[in-house]
Amino acid sequence: MWDGSFCGAISCRWQVGTPDLPPTCLGHIGYTVVSWKRQRGFATRALAQLLPLARAEALPYVELTTDVSNVASQRVIEANGGTLIEQFTKPASLGGAQSLRYRIQLHEKAGA
Repeated sequence: MWDGSFCGAISCRWQVGTPDLPPTCLGHIGYTVVSWKRQRGFATRALAQLLPLARAEALPYVELTTDVSNVASQRVIEANGGTLIEQFTKPASLGGAQSLRYRIQLHEKAGA
């Protein structure tokens, strides 16, 4: 993310040919915005711009996770069509925090 200077980063992770996640990832997309540029819409716009790229890779959906306490991230995901699918506990190796998993559907489900 860039506005003339560094604002943050966003990435998409998946296993080629399948929507499966790499074994070390909890979600397909991860993002971060530097603290002094938060609440300016950078993450919302970056996620919106990344979704067509994920769609072009034929991913039927992407899943994103965020801590229960991260209301700003929840708003970013929901603004981009994310639907809450579960609350879960992260593995201890990833901090063990209570987290939320959202899904953004990229292609219509077969038979829908």
